[in-house]
Amino acid sequence: MKNNNPIRMCIACRKRESQKLLIRLQLVDKRIVTYQGFGRSTYLCLECIRNDKRMNGFAKRFKIEREELSTILKELEKNGQS
Repeated sequence: MKNNNPIRMCIACRKRESQKLLIRLQLVDKRIVTYQGFGRSTYLCLECIRNDKRMNGFAKRFKIEREELSTILKELEKNGQS
């Protein structure tokens, strides 16, 4: 039997999870947005989204404001989007 659940890696903690359990994001014009169906993207697990230290590093790596990132991720988590 073939497993139809792709495994992806969280960019912050490098933990491998089913794609359905991760939030898929991309950087568009220096803003983090949900994946729009084209271009490069990255995945974050819910555990890392809730971890302030990891999110500070993520924001610094992508040169975006921590508050903006926090707002976007909390909204995505609340809506259950991935």
